Amino acid sequence: MIFRFIIYSLLVLTLHGCGGRPVVLPVAPVGIPLQDVCDRYHVTWQWDGVTQVVIMEYRGNKSRALVGSSTVLIGEKQIILSAPLRRENSTIYVPEDFEAKVLAPFGVPIEGLAPIESSSRVHVIVIDAGHGGKDRGTMAPHGMDEKDIVLDVAKRVRMLLEGAGIKVIMTRDTDDFISLPERTVIAARSGADLFVSVHVNSNQDHAVSGFLVYYLETVSKRDLNEEQRKENEHTFLQSLSANDSPTLQAVVTDMMDTLKVSQSQKLAKLMVKEARKEPGVKVRGDGIRLCHFFVVRNTLIPAVLVETGFLSNHMEHGKLISALYRQKMAEIIARGVLDYANE
Repeated sequence: MIFRFIIYSLLVLTLHGCGGRPVVLPVAPVGIPLQDVCDRYHVTWQWDGVTQVVIMEYRGNKSRALVGSSTVLIGEKQIILSAPLRRENSTIYVPEDFEAKVLAPFGVPIEGLAPIESSSRVHVIVIDAGHGGKDRGTMAPHGMDEKDIVLDVAKRVRMLLEGAGIKVIMTRDTDDFISLPERTVIAARSGADLFVSVHVNSNQDHAVSGFLVYYLETVSKRDLNEEQRKENEHTFLQSLSANDSPTLQAVVTDMMDTLKVSQSQKLAKLMVKEARKEPGVKVRGDGIRLCHFFVVRNTLIPAVLVETGFLSNHMEHGKLISALYRQKMAEIIARGVLDYANE
């Protein structure tokens, strides 16, 4: 059974203008001219010089934004950009993450993301943003902790995949603590085809850096007898009405284990392949590692854990706290999923 999306509570949009407030922050890059972006993707737009409201339209879908604000409204859904829209002379500029955050969920096919074919084997995916709440994950001396970085990346992946036609279920989309068993239960109940957990790495040797993807190579007898796995198997088998047949249960679980290992490896390799294409992204060694992580071994579907970089490395720390680099990470993950889906 495929569960419906969690319906998010609607928030009242409050747009804050500049109001003549003096600029006290260092001057940031201007961004991308909105005219250029809209021309590129055939989006019509207009700007009201009195209210400072920008209205964009694409195939009947509308979105609204306010110059001086980082909030964009698509229907009743709020999108928060990394920086506000800005106007210099007669030109309106948008931040670097505007395309992925606004245009992709707006229905615009973003360059580099292949459309999902109708025969695709991936219809639903669980995106797991690691840590959260009281569990900060890898802590940075300054800037963003792991829990904040991976939540941002996970949300960006969701937007990209939803724009490409895949249903996305998040284990968390706020700064909440979700236990490891709860994350695997969400996957077992979701009816999903894939499970992707997003993390940031750390090492005592601060010179260590690079993008890595982990997967489970084998499922041992000990793994099969793990209490959480048995519970998740029971949940899954209920959806197949297979609980009354021990023989069928054994066949199904054996097939699932075999499929999980081979397909997880395939997904991991495709993500690493995409990472190697991205300028400015370092892949550590061959980019693939075997693991025995709880959320990977106790999910029944193909699963990988992505380490987007090392927060302990000074250079990668600087990249990971950049919205543009986190967008790169999201695109790598999304493209890897789409490559897998369209094979």
